[in-house]
Parts: sequence; structure tokens; C-alpha cells
Amino acid sequence: MKVRQRFAAIAAALALAPAAAFCSASALGQSLALNRLVTPNGDGRNDTFIFRCHNPRDAGVDAKVFDLSGREIDVMRIKRIGTTDFFYDYEWDPNFGSRKAGGIYVYQVRVETKVYKGTVIVIR
Repeated sequence: MKVRQRFAAIAAALALAPAAAFCSASALGQSLALNRLVTPNGDGRNDTFIFRCHNPRDAGVDAKVFDLSGREIDVMRIKRIGTTDFFYDYEWDPNFGSRKAGGIYVYQVRVETKVYKGTVIVIR
């Protein structure tokens, strides 16, 4: 992908980001994506996508990742369980299983009656 095309894809995804995505989940008391740009190069920074889920009733959570055609490509796995604040971190690693190509993906997280969705950009 050319640099200009990659920049345009990143700019478009950031334009869709809600303002809450840049705030602390605990300060807002709600669920949100912690990082939407993923660089899975093994350096330990932004290697995975993390969605912080506020789940005070410990309800079932359905967290999936889709390609742009709507095909489910992966399920997010629980990474960390909150102790007293009821926040759970769900993680998607584009290198887990079959390595996912760089590009734009869609996440969807269902908690009780709420559905959270947005885009994730994988930069390789």
C-alpha cells in the first residue's frame, strides 16, 4: 500500500473515532476502544487491539472482529478482568492463528442490550 493511501485510511478511521475514545474508560464509566491503530510487529506497543468493557452485572460478552466484507475473521479474547471497577479488557491479536493482513477491520462487542462497534486499522 502506498504511503498516501495508508495515510488516507488512517485519517478516515480517526475521523470516525468518538471523542470518548481518547478519554479514560474509568473516568467515563463506560465501554470503549483503547487503541484503534494496531502495529503487530512484536515491539510490545500497540501489538493488539483492546476494548475495555464496563460490565457491572458480569453479563455474557460477545466480541468479534470482521473484515470489510462483513465476514467474521476472529473472536476477541479476554485479557484482563477488573476486580472492583467491573472493567474487562477484550483483546484481538492480528497475529494469532492466521496472520491478518494490514488494513481496516470492524469490531463488534455486545454486552447485554448494548452493541459497540467501530473500526480498527492494522498497519504492517
